[in-house]
Amino acid sequence: MPIDFLWGDEDFLIERHVNKLKQEILNEGINELNYLSVDNPPLSVFCELLKTNAMIFGEKVILIKCQKYFLDSRSNQKLDDKQNAQLIEAFNNVSDNIHIILVCPTPRGEKKKPDSRKKIYKELIKITKPIEFPSYKSYEENKLIPVVKSFAQELNLKIDNSSISFLIQTIGTSLRDINTQLEKLKLYTHPNNIVTKQTIEKVVSSNYDIFNLADLIIEKKWSQAINLLNEILQKEHYLPSLAFLQTTISNLVKIKLYSKDMSSFDIAMKLNQNEFIVRKNIQKVSKISLDDLINLKINLTAMEYNLKTGTIKDPVCGYEMAFFGGFGGRI
Repeated sequence: MPIDFLWGDEDFLIERHVNKLKQEILNEGINELNYLSVDNPPLSVFCELLKTNAMIFGEKVILIKCQKYFLDSRSNQKLDDKQNAQLIEAFNNVSDNIHIILVCPTPRGEKKKPDSRKKIYKELIKITKPIEFPSYKSYEENKLIPVVKSFAQELNLKIDNSSISFLIQTIGTSLRDINTQLEKLKLYTHPNNIVTKQTIEKVVSSNYDIFNLADLIIEKKWSQAINLLNEILQKEHYLPSLAFLQTTISNLVKIKLYSKDMSSFDIAMKLNQNEFIVRKNIQKVSKISLDDLINLKINLTAMEYNLKTGTIKDPVCGYEMAFFGGFGGRI
């Protein structure tokens, strides 16, 4: 029976699989007559879509986002026995020329999944096998590298595993973000197609700069940090760098505390971070006291408040006060 059920928190992979199915079924003839996408329709509309009759135009694909029917939540669709029976009957009577793609996206990182206790789920898995598309955790770099390499090959890019690892550590594990950066790298390297760590440093400069900034702050190289901040703030608003630093310092506080009793692997699992990065950060926090880290976090929070309320007008001045204890906590 032509029903596919896709779920998971890696929406980019779900989108790619949907596009693959559309191409396989409809080839290049995708148009408004043979493709329809609907987001969490009411039950009556859901059943009508499943009962769509075949048309003279041939195959038709109907994409139905339906997480409110399958996830366990107070806000989700509650079906009584009669409504369950209506939907189950519709599942079992989909026309041969109608291809239904059911998509159940889950919140990223929240470990939610379709509720296997629901009647409609129990009946649906008798008809089709659900396909999960989970996001990759930061400590799963070895699993992610071949995926990124396949994306690069699709763009005709040559990149070794070491450079891919650096790209992941710089950008994170979001496949959408990684693919976007690979597309930028393709444009940057044209007509050459070789991507190196040095290329990534140049193209993904804003991310790379902000990582360098965090290192300079931890090492208390204030003059270099202020100079780099000036460069960053010429390219973007102060909020992205501030948000990144606040998150980074918060994580370093946790790592400083956990490293007393936990291994780098256990910390990586607990914080959902790459173990290699955790090991590097353990080395970094060994050079700074816990009090200094906490004071820096407090100062950055005070800086954000003062900038947003207009008490401080210049972000660079705000950073200087945060670094040198102008908000109360000296580091």
